[in-house]
Amino acid sequence: MGNPDVDLVIAGGGPAGATLALNLAGSGIRIAVVEKKRFPRGVICGDALSGQVLQVLRRLPGTVYREFLELVPKTPSRGMRVYAPDHGFLDLPYELPGDRREEPPGYICPRISFDDFLFQHLKQIHGITILEEERISRVSNTGEQVIITTNRQTFSSRMIAGADGIRSVVRSCLSTKILDPSYYCLAFRTYFSGITGFPPGNHLELFFLEDLLPAYFWIFPEVGGNANVGLGILYRDLMRKKMSMFKVLHRIIREHPLIAPRFRQAVMTGKPGARGLALSRKLDNLSGDRFLLLGDAALLVDPFTGEGVGNAMASGESAAHVIRNCFRNGDFSAKSLRAYDLRLKRRIGTEHTTSVSLQRFARQPWLFNLVVRKANSHAWLREQLISSFCNEADRKKLANPLFYGKFLLKPFTKDGD
Repeated sequence: MGNPDVDLVIAGGGPAGATLALNLAGSGIRIAVVEKKRFPRGVICGDALSGQVLQVLRRLPGTVYREFLELVPKTPSRGMRVYAPDHGFLDLPYELPGDRREEPPGYICPRISFDDFLFQHLKQIHGITILEEERISRVSNTGEQVIITTNRQTFSSRMIAGADGIRSVVRSCLSTKILDPSYYCLAFRTYFSGITGFPPGNHLELFFLEDLLPAYFWIFPEVGGNANVGLGILYRDLMRKKMSMFKVLHRIIREHPLIAPRFRQAVMTGKPGARGLALSRKLDNLSGDRFLLLGDAALLVDPFTGEGVGNAMASGESAAHVIRNCFRNGDFSAKSLRAYDLRLKRRIGTEHTTSVSLQRFARQPWLFNLVVRKANSHAWLREQLISSFCNEADRKKLANPLFYGKFLLKPFTKDGD
């Protein structure tokens, strides 16, 4: 068999695929990015960009991060406000007390703008071929190379990175990893203007409603006075309760005692839409002979918050390091690419395990209510929670049942001590 047409095919030009390609710029690896849509294109999402996103952006080569700060429309955010089923709430800043920086620790940015910003940077890089509006229909591994068939052509590559979303063709053709129906979630999102009562610091607002747990309703402030408003729910719960997400969302904004007053003058400004979210209990089966999976294709959406951009970009950055070594050593075997699985587990494994535990915790409204009330009653407990969200080393606490036992044993106080 002849030499492959390219060295690396990246299936998908979203944040995961774009991050991988940008990190490999100048490596000498011949890259083809195959993207089924034409940019700019929208994505059903909460539009939140976490601190992990900003960390990856800072490390991208060239002026990408500086241009993001200067050019992309976005709203700075310094934390989240979590509402318990009994309507109590807890503010969780993204910074530890006394650690406030001039630069915001997070942003809310429309995905149509953010994804296009990254994708347009790919077009400026020599050595990267962009195949836009080209859909991959089949991928096969001959043992010596990968054969990619699209709606326009068939070509070959030394290896392929699947960043092609929840319905990944790369995953279905080459991997044994499957989507667990019990962890399949739907997100329903639209935009409103005229909402009132936003918390200070542009906090993301998550409302955990008792009849929908572990699902939540969200309000995220956007540029221009708009807000991203949506609802995420496990698909099996949606089917079991025979709910319409559109009707549920409108019932919430009309009837919920905390939410409805804030929507009295609000006007819907965006077309509603729904999207499947790929969740997974375990970070496993992420690679194999001549392939690896990134972002939604690897089912990396956070099981608790539903946030996916940060993990997607982290997977792209981690994959770039491993792929460089593969080309340096000429080894594209499953054993060699296993380094990607291990690298990604070290990077996001603790957070992923914690989120799986938090999703189970969120199904218990009495415990959720109690934790929020006690955290507001005790400064120490509140700071422990904030530290767990801000500090990766402390995040393991949230996955330990003994951590919540301390909440149960602490008496309520009036002075916050």
